[in-house]
Amino acid sequence: MKRDSREFIRSTTTLLDHVLTKLTQDEQRELLEALSVEISQRLDARAEMMEA
Repeated sequence: MKRDSREFIRSTTTLLDHVLTKLTQDEQRELLEALSVEISQRLDARAEMMEA
């Protein structure tokens, strides 16, 4: 993994941790689920692109 990628992940997870503290447990669950779906869709699209 490139240094820029590692830095992006580090800064994003730090921001996510900050945001999560402002949300209720239900809101946290909804946000994390939405992020999970988005990541899964992007991984699937990338896999399809690599197979083509």
